[in-house]
Amino acid sequence: KYSLVTMKPNVMRRSFFSQILNMHLRVWVSMKARKCIIKRGSFDNYIMKTKPKQLDSKFGIYIKQLMKQKIKDP
Repeated sequence: KYSLVTMKPNVMRRSFFSQILNMHLRVWVSMKARKCIIKRGSFDNYIMKTKPKQLDSKFGIYIKQLMKQKIKDP
């Protein structure tokens, strides 16, 4: 007998501080993304340097656009 086992990603809600936006963001993040954030050094670096296709989130792309606007016109 076989049982069908479905695997789900390890996703948790974490709070990150964005220095560019000067605010705390509470975001659903997978452990892989969390490790990438730690490797990049900060949440801002991760969002700005990650390609939109790899972000794979409308919210992530929206935050990236907000950051770009804030950098251009503080």
